[in-house]
Amino acid sequence: MRIGKLIGAVLMATAASAFATSAMAAQDNMLAKVKESGTLRVCTAAYAPWSVKNPIDNKWEGIVPDIVEEIGKALQVKVEWVDTSWATIVTSIQTGKCDLGGAAIWTAPQRAEVVSFTRPIGGDSMTIFVPNDSTAKSLADVDVAGKNIAVASGSADERVAKALFKKATVKPVVSDQPSPAVMELASGRADAASAALLGTSYFIKKNPNLHVKPIAGLSYNYTPFAFAVPAKEYFFRDYINIVLGNLDDSGKLKTIRDKWASLDSKK
Repeated sequence: MRIGKLIGAVLMATAASAFATSAMAAQDNMLAKVKESGTLRVCTAAYAPWSVKNPIDNKWEGIVPDIVEEIGKALQVKVEWVDTSWATIVTSIQTGKCDLGGAAIWTAPQRAEVVSFTRPIGGDSMTIFVPNDSTAKSLADVDVAGKNIAVASGSADERVAKALFKKATVKPVVSDQPSPAVMELASGRADAASAALLGTSYFIKKNPNLHVKPIAGLSYNYTPFAFAVPAKEYFFRDYINIVLGNLDDSGKLKTIRDKWASLDSKK
């Protein structure tokens, strides 16, 4: 009787272990699914010069698309782009609208609770942008009651600005266009804009008619950014990390970044 019970217990434990292993494998199957489908679906959002929609052919270009093309080559699959915004990109990854969040996604702890980040692909700091004729020299100069500070809705800028500004009103701007906060400032609908320093400065340089500038010498909240995959897709994340590591070691990642701009405000 005891032997029978022991055998039964062993069989139950073995079955439970097999079930758990099967369940884990079912969750961690994105890599296999992408290879089987022959297509890598990539969500991105506008952030010059990392991801920019070319107005002529309506195709994505920039640092991120060049990196993603290398990932597609390694996987031997075609890349299919899925347009999102900064307010929806994480949700799109969670809900299966894409396999990879291919954008300069700020690695905020809140996001890491729902998606899995790859190794960093770059980084940037935040700053305040003001009209060219502004005399503002510090955060205190714009954190004034009655002033509106534009930020991109759903972005890390919005979260940081709401914690940073105590008197001014933080104004989230919903848009899938590049640098929406600065566009809001340039249109006169905001007094200042909180946005990424180097990426937004690049955008302003390409669009001098906006007549806005960053506050000289002001930068804060440096944050790395990375790609993101659905939670618990460890095989897929590790595969992407290996490709990114190879690009970095070979110097190709630097070549891609330098092709578009020299970007890292930590340097």
